[in-house]
Amino acid sequence: MKVPYREILKAMGVFSLGVVIVIFTAKLTDYFDSNGTSSPVVLAQIRPVVSCHPDRLSYTAISQNENQVVKLIAKRKEMSAANGQFVNSQIIITKNETKDSKVACGYLFVRAGTKRYGALQSWENVYINPNQFGGHILSKSAVSVNDGNAYSEYLFSLDKIQYWRSRKEQAILNADWASLLNVSPEVSFEIALNTNDNSGFIDELSIAYKCWDPTTGEENAGCKLSVKESKDRETTEPVQ
Repeated sequence: MKVPYREILKAMGVFSLGVVIVIFTAKLTDYFDSNGTSSPVVLAQIRPVVSCHPDRLSYTAISQNENQVVKLIAKRKEMSAANGQFVNSQIIITKNETKDSKVACGYLFVRAGTKRYGALQSWENVYINPNQFGGHILSKSAVSVNDGNAYSEYLFSLDKIQYWRSRKEQAILNADWASLLNVSPEVSFEIALNTNDNSGFIDELSIAYKCWDPTTGEENAGCKLSVKESKDRETTEPVQ
């Protein structure tokens, strides 16, 4: 009968390792007992995460609270583009009225269209440019799209805005507007509608948001966004 020396040596090695572990553990226990101390336990501090789930239902829950919504355009505004220029473009200046509480996350809601055709077509889009961190908003990046007979509705995650700057620069860029609203106490939004149809309009353009305390990471209701100034452009803005 052949003796399985390899298996025997392997078993002896495992047994020896176990003996060493037991002896080391016993010695370590005796050391802490003799010094009247116990091994330190470090607990990681887990901060709560304030989030805005990218779906229509979560947006609706926030938007029902008027204190968590700022309407940059609250009623129908006729807008279009002609001869390479935006017509009736707007400048909306928002401000954050608190310093201790910040915008955690949120949504951008847009309702726009044309009287002639209703929903926006694939070659038409909304132009939104806050503090030069925006442009032609990519409708395909919306978390929710509703094309009806009278208009289109788009819902975007505020921290994942995708846009392209101009006809010459059509590379898709990404922007976190939730963070942008915290960087400066005032943010200037340039708003226009990129359509050659002179019956174009924007019914509503609004931001719904959650607030948080950066020192604790907890959600609160302290921050407040509001419209400081709303005006038409004195000069017609070129379509970029």
